[in-house]
Amino acid sequence: MSTPIESLRALMAVSEARDKPAFLDFFADDVEYHYHVGTRPLVGKEWVDRFITKYWANHSATKWTLMNWAENGDKVLTEGQEDYVNADGVSVSHPYMGIIEFRDGKIVAWRDYFQMKDPAAS
Repeated sequence: MSTPIESLRALMAVSEARDKPAFLDFFADDVEYHYHVGTRPLVGKEWVDRFITKYWANHSATKWTLMNWAENGDKVLTEGQEDYVNADGVSVSHPYMGIIEFRDGKIVAWRDYFQMKDPAAS
């Protein structure tokens, strides 16, 4: 069985290829994904499927870069950068952090932390 970081890197590869069946196969049926702090989490693989379908439809030229990580058992703490072009044709780049928990090689919990805009910007 793969380590959490090996699984995450494999997930990143199928995400870049936009291979949805392979992407969804990384998730447990009962996954809880907090894609944005303060927003109701996605619970269950079906919600992740609906989310990623919409996300990929509205984002192109996506590059997911992992800069730092730490592993502790079945958890991997991540820090990186996500760059993409949104549906309006605007290039977006933002840093993120997250923690992903695996059980039996599948993602059971994922929490992303990021900020889209500078709160000091006017």
